[in-house]
Order: sequence, then C-alpha cells, then structure tokens
Amino acid sequence: MRAVPGRGGLRTRVRGAATPTRLLLLAGLMVLATLAVGATAVGTVQSQRRTADTLAERTSPTVVDAVRARALLADADLVAARSLLPPGAWGPPDAQFQEDIKTAGQALARAAETATAGQADRAQVEAVNNGLLIVYMGDIYSAAAATGNPAAPPAAAGGTAVGGTAVGTGGVATVGTDADLTVVYLAYAADLMREPTGILATVAAFQERNAAHLPDGDTIPWALLAGHLAAAAVLLALLVWAQVFLRRRFHRVLSVGLLGAAVAVVLLAGGLTVLTLQTGHDIDRGARETTAVACLWQAREAATLAEQDRTFDRYVAGSRGDVLAIATDLPAGQDGAAPAVDAGCAGQTAGLTGRTGAAAPTGPAAPTGPAATAGAGAGVPDDGYQAADERLGALVGERTAALGRALDDAVPSSVLPWAMAAGTFVLLALGACGLWPRLREYRS
Repeated sequence: MRAVPGRGGLRTRVRGAATPTRLLLLAGLMVLATLAVGATAVGTVQSQRRTADTLAERTSPTVVDAVRARALLADADLVAARSLLPPGAWGPPDAQFQEDIKTAGQALARAAETATAGQADRAQVEAVNNGLLIVYMGDIYSAAAATGNPAAPPAAAGGTAVGGTAVGTGGVATVGTDADLTVVYLAYAADLMREPTGILATVAAFQERNAAHLPDGDTIPWALLAGHLAAAAVLLALLVWAQVFLRRRFHRVLSVGLLGAAVAVVLLAGGLTVLTLQTGHDIDRGARETTAVACLWQAREAATLAEQDRTFDRYVAGSRGDVLAIATDLPAGQDGAAPAVDAGCAGQTAGLTGRTGAAAPTGPAAPTGPAATAGAGAGVPDDGYQAADERLGALVGERTAALGRALDDAVPSSVLPWAMAAGTFVLLALGACGLWPRLREYRS
C-alpha cells in the first residue's frame, strides 16, 4: 500500500509549489515598478527640455529682438532729427538711419517668426515692418526733400522770420502759421513712431504679450518628479522584500544583483532630483536675464527719445503736437510722449547715471546711437546723452553675454533621456540577475 504522506511533508510540498509563483509575482511587480521609474525619469527630463528649448529658441529671442527693435527705431528718429534740424544739421539721414531701420526690420522679422503669442501678434508686427515703417521713412525723406521752404539757420537776438518760421532770441524758432515743412514732416514721423497705435506702442504690446510666456519661477515638473520618487520608493521596497524572501527560502545572505539594483535606484532618483532642481534654477535664471536685457534696452530707448525731444525743442519753441496742430488744424496736445521705463525695470536701471568708467562695448552690443555718426564737429550739444548711452550699451553687452550663458546652462543635454532609458534597462538587468537563477532552479 502507498504510504500517506505526513502532515509536515504535505505542508513542505505546498510551500515549495508556491515559491515559484511568489518569485514570478515579485519579478512582475519589480518590472512594473522599474518601468514606472524609467518612464517618469524620461518624462521629467523631456518636460524640462521642452520648457528650456522654448525659452532659449523662441520666447527669449522674441522679447529681446522686439525691445532691441524699439531702441533702434528710437535711435533712427533721433538720427533724423539731428541730421535735419539746426544747430547741428549735416544733411539728409543716410548710413546710420538706414542701418537702424534695416537692423530693426530684421529683428522684427525674426521676432515674428519665433513669437509664441499667436498669429494675430505676428500679423501686427508684419504690418509694422511692411506698412508703418514704410510710411515713417516716407515722412523722413519728405522732410529731407523739403528744400523749397528750408529750415532757418540760427540767428542773433531779434532775428528775422524765414519761410514763416520766426527765429528769435538764442536761435530758437517759434513755429508760425506756415510751419517749416521739414519740421512738420519730422513731427508727422515722430507722431507715427510714438502715438498710442503707432510703431513703438505696437511693438511694445507685442513684446509684453510674448514676455508673459517667460517662465514665472516655477518651472519644475513637480508631478512627474513626485511620481518618479514614489515609483523609486516602491521599487526599493520590492528589492528589499526580494532580498528577505531569498534569504528565507534559499538562505541567500546577499544577492549582488538586488544590491546593485537598490544602489542604482537610489543614485538614479537622487541624481534626477538634483538635476531637475538645478535645471529649474537655470531656466528661471534665463528668464530673469531676459527681463534684465529687455529693461536695459528700454532704458536706451527712453534716453534716446528724450534726447530726440531735446533736439527738437532746441530748434522749435513748442512741442511736436503744437507743430502738427498748426500744420493740420488738429487739436493741440497730440504729441507722443517718450515712454517711461517699465516699473518692473527700476531695479535694473537704477544708478546708471552714477556709474563711471564703463568702457563703450564693441561688437553687436556696441552703441548704435547718433553719437557714433554725428562727430565732434556737428555742433550738437550732448547733454550727457552720449555718456549715458555708452554706459547703457556696456551694460547691455554684459547682460546679453550673461543671458547667453544662462540659456546654454538651462537646456539639458539631449543625451539625458537616453541615459534615463539606459538606466531603466540596467535596473531590469540587475533585478533579473537577482531572481532569474532561483527561477531557473525550479525549472530544472
């Protein structure tokens, strides 16, 4: 007769039959947790890379190109006024004026291509580039061509009226009913440049809408990072459980594969956390540097427009709005005011007038103002504008270089997603090294 197995032998068989199932279940859970660790790691890196790429290739260049175009257009307006109005008039605006307009147009074209604010904004910038700027240049060249009623030269006290423009004490002209056509066309051009729906206002609105897309200080994908850390914690717990299970069932004191997987999980989770926090900091730094560069360009624009006002007022006793009112019967007070620097830029431009010894920069950040073309013999009072423009130009150059470094640091390496995927396969391999030999024992 067949002997009936004892109670202890039956329990041993049941436990032995259950061990492979438990191993397979443990292995399946470890595979799922490893895949979750890898997927969240790749997703975290990719999310930050997309944010950094958008900042470096679209948002930041768009904002900088737009504000740089504003400063160049303001400089073109100043060149036009200085070239056509006494006491330092040297003739029709030529090289510097054309260079400012050309460079500003190129900057606006690039900004329209990289804009993130939508097609309507692109259409507005293209309308400025292909419409308003052409009208503006027409007014400037009409002012230069108004030779039939030329600008009156400065005269001594008690001067005479020339062409309807009375020249009074100190060589300052008072515009009469027949305003000098050169002055009128310059006033038209400046009004088109500065009016609320004009060139500078349109570009400024475009710039602000794109600047709103700059990172706001919270660029870390917290949900993905938290998911990665949670998956890593689960995987680490499974590895510890697997080690305890092997020790109880197979008397394995230590599994090298499982130990290596546990170390790899800790290194991967810790490294990704540090990398994510550092990349978020670099992205935020790139956004701050973009704002700083934009603020400095705005300061140059405001200083240039203020100098253009002084150039106009030195010849005409009255604002451009008064000239337009006389020439077109419009209500007085239509003059476009020079825009003030944004309140958020106060910290970036404070104390500029007190800085001394700033060398004029060279290269693309060098000042493009009329000081480079008017020359010492032009006879135009400087009023500190040239020195201030040089200081601002030096700061623009410094901060633009800092912006370039910040954007380079912000963009994660393209190798990182592949590294995270490779780390996932390493974890799978180490886990298999720890469990596969025991499963193979049962198969054999």
